[in-house]
Amino acid sequence: MNDRQSQIVFALVAGEKSGDLLGADLIRGLKARYPHARFVGIGGENMQVEGLESWFEMEQLSVMGLFEVLKYLPKLLRLRKRLIKKLREIKPHAFIGIDAPDFNFYVERQLKQAGIKTIHYVGPSVWAWRENRLEKIKKSVDGVLVLFPFEPTIYDRYQIPVKFVGHPLANQVPDEPNSVQARQTLGLALDMPVTALLPGSRMSEIDRMADPYIQAAKKIALIHPNMQFVIPCVHQAARARIEESVKRYGAKLSIKLIDQQSQTVMEACDQMIVTSGTATLQAALMMRPMVIAIKVHPVSYWIMKRLAISKWIGLPNILAQQDVAVELIQHEVTPDKLALELGRLILDKSRRETQLKAFRVQRSALKQDSASLAAQAVIDWAELN
Repeated sequence: MNDRQSQIVFALVAGEKSGDLLGADLIRGLKARYPHARFVGIGGENMQVEGLESWFEMEQLSVMGLFEVLKYLPKLLRLRKRLIKKLREIKPHAFIGIDAPDFNFYVERQLKQAGIKTIHYVGPSVWAWRENRLEKIKKSVDGVLVLFPFEPTIYDRYQIPVKFVGHPLANQVPDEPNSVQARQTLGLALDMPVTALLPGSRMSEIDRMADPYIQAAKKIALIHPNMQFVIPCVHQAARARIEESVKRYGAKLSIKLIDQQSQTVMEACDQMIVTSGTATLQAALMMRPMVIAIKVHPVSYWIMKRLAISKWIGLPNILAQQDVAVELIQHEVTPDKLALELGRLILDKSRRETQLKAFRVQRSALKQDSASLAAQAVIDWAELN
């Protein structure tokens, strides 16, 4: 074993499932260069499979919305303090904060002041709101890894080292999604249409979205009685909450709940309703027509609405810079509106083809060797060459 390799330590912190996938991809890229490196921090199942020693449960960071965070703030602050202390003691060769900007930028700033190289993976949505955040971010990081091709220009304006690495999801979806095979895997009928309902990955999202999604499904079933509905559940708490909604509003519907396997669910479906976030991009890369919906705490919405720059919230629309998929936001998330837009998507071939055409372009742009590009940028910024 090379002594230098055996001493290299990378610290990574991811705050939710999408970050866990990015982190696992990056660890693979770093292991290709430093097979004996040590990986520590906070991550989920995917990062742990790749060798991360996760000191705390990732779910503790998975809080959405400005208002919702207040409830968990004391616990988050205690966790953050303990994490920074451990990292200062270990002094990793590089710290990579993956998304979770409110949590990670503070950690990065503290570590950078302690002489540790800091990198942020997934640039915050400065193209959507508060670009002036980059002035503060500049003091926290030695580099930023961004997922979208339009982002480097923004960082260049602030002289922040930046690298476009593509989106790992583009390499993790099949070239030719196979709905027949996916339906067989999930135990769905092959001769009936399938609609996927994706109410989100955080409990705060699921609490708000599950009821209207199931109620909308009930309305769609009146017009399409042979429609099958399938819902991926990120964990048991999510499943229990969704089961509540099904029992209350969709007891007679053909609804199948699946533990995790969100990509297989997307592959199996003909169309979907999806809560805004990384899942919208995953759906686009899987070439699946969608209606996008989002509902947050009223206080969070009030603040975000006043700070917003982008006209859109869904990543496929932001990438296209046009209305590709319908977005239903806040008070528009009603069973009637969801059912209306989903019904249009089911019947209107030109609407579906418009989405698919945009998705093909996006898939081509985002399909890069992300693991290798991100790993090389980390190595460069950490001056490990």
